[in-house]
Amino acid sequence: MSDPILIDPQAVAVQARHLEGQIRLSQMDERVARHECLAERQTPVDFALQGGRDKRQRLYLDLSVSAQLSLICQRCMQPMLFELNEQARIVLFDSEAALDEAMAAEEELEGMLLVPELDVGALVEDQILMALPYAPCHPDCEHGKLAEINQDRPNPFAALAALKNGR
Repeated sequence: MSDPILIDPQAVAVQARHLEGQIRLSQMDERVARHECLAERQTPVDFALQGGRDKRQRLYLDLSVSAQLSLICQRCMQPMLFELNEQARIVLFDSEAALDEAMAAEEELEGMLLVPELDVGALVEDQILMALPYAPCHPDCEHGKLAEINQDRPNPFAALAALKNGR
């Protein structure tokens, strides 16, 4: 894993700072760097972080993560392109009670407790993990060859159907 990109989230939000950068997949935590769906591990991932206050005067961090990932199709086991383009607004709370109350009131809210130091790389990794498909596959995968192979084989359940009908 590369050196952490540490920020003071409260200072970034209060001062409406902007931070952007790039991290290669191979430099991330092994949850991402060794993910079984990745075909290429040297891909750069771009991120941008913008602090601010919402209309309720709550501090937030807007995170944007984008990359052109090469994933392994689970049908044909060949590489496929996956466009990663994720945005998240993370609202910062100074108490567990305030966080729980806001999460209960707003179903779509992404919130976290205010900490003195936050690793931006960990936020980027979490966004990637949430965005990766469970079983990536080409929308028009060339798996027709499997149908041809299976067409030549008799259906194993046909023999059972014949036994059942023979009663």
